[in-house]
Amino acid sequence: MADGELTLKLDDDTARRLKAAADAAGQAVEDYAQALITDRLDDRWSESVRRLEEYDRTGESLSVQEALDHFDTSLQDRLANPR
Repeated sequence: MADGELTLKLDDDTARRLKAAADAAGQAVEDYAQALITDRLDDRWSESVRRLEEYDRTGESLSVQEALDHFDTSLQDRLANPR
């Protein structure tokens, strides 16, 4: 990646969906994709949004207890292995 240039290879379905969304927004695909990426990088809720999208796609979710157990395990790992 030189001077901020990035090339992404998308599967056909993702490329089609991206183009349709960009067209609907009245933007060039590149501008629309850049805005999506920028918004996600700046979004403090991006992990929550990603998980919600995964749930919408698969219907699979975690119980509150499973989520807390995962958090606890991750916290213990971070405390045991600081960067």
